[in-house]
Amino acid sequence: MKQALFIAAIAAYLVSEIYPSEWLTWLQSGLSLVIIVVAFRSIKPFVQLLGTIFLSTGAILLAVNGASWTDYFLSFGSMLNVLSLFVLIPMIALPIELAHYAVRVQAILYSKVQHSGMLYCITSLLSYILSSFMNLATLPMMYHSIQPSLQYYPIQQKDRFISRAITHGYSMPILWTPVAPIVGIIVEMTGVSWSAILPIVIPFSLLGLALDWLMGTWVANRRLKKISLTTLEEISAARESAVVHQPNASNEVKGSHPWQILIAIVVLNVLVFVLERFTHMGFLLLVSIIVIPFAYVWSLMLGKGMAFITSSQTLLSSHVLKMKDQFFVFLSAGFMISAIKSTGSNHAINEGIMAIQHAIGSNLFLLMIPLIPLALAFIGLHPAVGLALAAESLNPQALGISVQLMAIAMLTGAATAFLMGPYNATAGMMSNLIGKSSYKVSNWNAPFTIAYLMMSMILLLILKKVG
Repeated sequence: MKQALFIAAIAAYLVSEIYPSEWLTWLQSGLSLVIIVVAFRSIKPFVQLLGTIFLSTGAILLAVNGASWTDYFLSFGSMLNVLSLFVLIPMIALPIELAHYAVRVQAILYSKVQHSGMLYCITSLLSYILSSFMNLATLPMMYHSIQPSLQYYPIQQKDRFISRAITHGYSMPILWTPVAPIVGIIVEMTGVSWSAILPIVIPFSLLGLALDWLMGTWVANRRLKKISLTTLEEISAARESAVVHQPNASNEVKGSHPWQILIAIVVLNVLVFVLERFTHMGFLLLVSIIVIPFAYVWSLMLGKGMAFITSSQTLLSSHVLKMKDQFFVFLSAGFMISAIKSTGSNHAINEGIMAIQHAIGSNLFLLMIPLIPLALAFIGLHPAVGLALAAESLNPQALGISVQLMAIAMLTGAATAFLMGPYNATAGMMSNLIGKSSYKVSNWNAPFTIAYLMMSMILLLILKKVG
């Protein structure tokens, strides 16, 4: 029943955006309200508490302003645009899985990579590339592709090595990739043009990746100095033996070349760029609509069209059911955001924020913006929810900050939230993969997160100065 409700709500939203209708708007609100009620008993206690706070706050705001029952009812469903992207994005990972790219990646690693520092950089790079396409599905795919290779390199803390390499590379494309819901939320709520910020956020994300390589290589070189020559020779011999046997092991399934993924990434981003410029659709809606056709065409070109259809049905059914927590908290937060908008409370919030800005100065206030999603991540709030609330409360024009600068500040903060938030899906999934606590995963990412955050603040100050 839950699966049908979730899918029906997403379908109602997508259809209503393409063919606007009053009864579809009522249907969205009704389905959203039913989902909140039905999902409540089956979700985690913390999520129940968080959603209840959102719902209570929204209800109080509406009550104080004397809202009618229709205002209460129609305030539900405003975050279905974000949820639709969360539901549909995993479909784009299917061609990558069906083409068995991971098999070719393993073969390249065994034959070409001889240094643990190089292994770290390649792992981080591949994670970056896949994250720009697969989002959260990157983590398990990268882990299972790289983990078997770790035994052939002089790495003492293998779990920390692979966790840091994957999560650091994974978090950097969150600054710009259209498949990241965070990007869609910020683009739509700030009103910034996605294509306008790309010339800044893509180079900066690559700079973050380079910073990760620099730090990872330095750690690897320091580690090598502490390992005896005999141990290094034994590990090298084991790796050479693995290279000899690897071709025989991969004859049954020969993966497609990873360069195809890079071509697909370029095509997808060009497609989104062009459609954003020449259509009037919202960014989240645009990406949601093209994800499945794009993934299907890619699968057809791989000769996997029927396999995609079969796999997508199974994946959609299982994935939607796992999203009950997200549906509850996002729809509850959407109710509160709608109440804030309809009652004009956002003006009062913005006045308070402006008072803080005048007290501490515009430069310091700008540097505090990336800290908002990071701070909220430590109290268990998903970065997407935190940024949706922040974007609704901050008025760039009133604060004397350009829309582009505000969006960039939020995006850099979102990346740090995914790196260090102990309660988000990134830390949770990596924790399950390596068998360590999410707090440990978060702590391992602390040095890079701090360095990246400092670099982000320098960028924001430079952008503000040059206007």
